[in-house]
Amino acid sequence: MTELGKRLKEAREAKKISLDELQDITKIQKRYLLGIEEGNYAIMPGNFYVRAFIKQYAEAVGLDPEELFHEYEHEIPSSQQEEFSEQLSRVKSRQQVSMKHDKWLSMLPKLLIAAVIVALAVVLWIFLQRGGQKAEQQQPMTSEATEVERPKNSPLEKAVEKEKKSSKAAKEKTQKEADKDDSNESTSAPIFHVIEKTGNTSTIEVTANELKLELTSKGASWIGVFNGKGHSFFQGNLTNGQTQTFDLTSESEVLVKIGRTLDVDMKVNGQPVTYPIDPKEEVYQKIKLILKKPESSMS
Repeated sequence: MTELGKRLKEAREAKKISLDELQDITKIQKRYLLGIEEGNYAIMPGNFYVRAFIKQYAEAVGLDPEELFHEYEHEIPSSQQEEFSEQLSRVKSRQQVSMKHDKWLSMLPKLLIAAVIVALAVVLWIFLQRGGQKAEQQQPMTSEATEVERPKNSPLEKAVEKEKKSSKAAKEKTQKEADKDDSNESTSAPIFHVIEKTGNTSTIEVTANELKLELTSKGASWIGVFNGKGHSFFQGNLTNGQTQTFDLTSESEVLVKIGRTLDVDMKVNGQPVTYPIDPKEEVYQKIKLILKKPESSMS
């Protein structure tokens, strides 16, 4: 076993992470992880993969990969750094292009609605202008002091009045819905209280009427969701952009295991949850959620 492999193994065992769990976290085959610990780089697909696997291993157990590369440079096979950087650059470029494309697609319906509203406003303005000009042409020219009354209940007045009522009703409906949403949000907003932090495990007390969990991946990570009795609601991998939601209101205690917290956002009842332990210090974390319902709802 090389000095580098020994140090990585000690860091993994200190965090109580098995090789099987590390395989789920890093997506690297177990035999390659074992090869890194034993210094058996001959089984790797190539020198580039040796350095890439060591980097992922180090990040998963909380070590600085750049520091390891510098300290154990004599043990790690050399590789073209430019090729490694180019690979990362291409991946980031593809992700950025995909995000920009998705952003434009999400804005398209809003732009179409805005264009329709503008077009209707222009048509209505032209209609009102033509109606006003026609009324002026029909006024008698016998005396400048003569006052001409517009006929009541004309089609134009009816159209304008109808438009006003419709606009007023729409505004009132929108305001009611906004007030309703604000009311619901204020009554269901959870209160988070960190009770305990031990190793890579945290306990959070959630004061709320319900417990709805949402996990969204920004990269790739393994997650597991269990109740206090060990029943599994979900175990599997989330890829970039995937979201899993769970209604756990009937559970008093829930355990969430996240293989790579750097790539997973967690929300409870729509509110973002800040990891009690910095993901840069503990990549693999276990979060225990304890639901405490307010006394008013219990009574």
